Amino acid sequence: MKQARGFTLVELAVVIFVITLLLGSILIPLSTQVEQKQISDTQKTLEEIKEALIGFALVNGYLPCPDTNNDGMEDVNVSTGKCSTVSSGIAAGNLPWATLSVANTDVWGNRFRYISNERYAWRTPAAVISLSGGGTDVRICQTANCGGTGTAVVAAILSHGKNGYGATNSLSGTTNPNPTGADEIENTDGDREIVSRVISAPESSSGEFDDIVASLSRYILFNRMVTAGRLP
Repeated sequence: MKQARGFTLVELAVVIFVITLLLGSILIPLSTQVEQKQISDTQKTLEEIKEALIGFALVNGYLPCPDTNNDGMEDVNVSTGKCSTVSSGIAAGNLPWATLSVANTDVWGNRFRYISNERYAWRTPAAVISLSGGGTDVRICQTANCGGTGTAVVAAILSHGKNGYGATNSLSGTTNPNPTGADEIENTDGDREIVSRVISAPESSSGEFDDIVASLSRYILFNRMVTAGRLP
């Protein structure tokens, strides 16, 4: 009677190698699916925040100011009725999530950045948003320092993505490491230009970029305010 022959070390190594390949082919797509879901969830949250901004404007007649001290509330200079931190007509800081009653972080635990045409956030005169527009619009770009004319965008909200560079960490309250790519740096400098483009890896010719951006058009805001009877 013949005895059953066991696996040789070579055969066992081949089996382990094949199993490793199979597991790798499963795990890589799974990690990609998780990352895609995180991006999709963040995009959905940004759209909800945009709706909250419109709702705030419908109720108050102006947009909220940014949160500049990380307490979740908008920061307004009560003596002037204008945002507390403004540079070249742009109010920039973190999203005033508590003021808007929206999500306080992205899926990676970082605060959302928010910038606006500061003219649309003035408290005085009353019903400051008007069809005549005014102020300095936000400019949505595909690369840093894109130049050109304005894009009729009155506000932008962004997540600093998975790497979180330049964002405020919600747990520590401190700012994450600064970005190194020119386009991500542009999204942290507080000026009117915001880069919105496809994600790219650190080794790419265009530099690392994974910010996720949503913008509010002046004309969409006007349309909603006219429909609601807040503008003539």
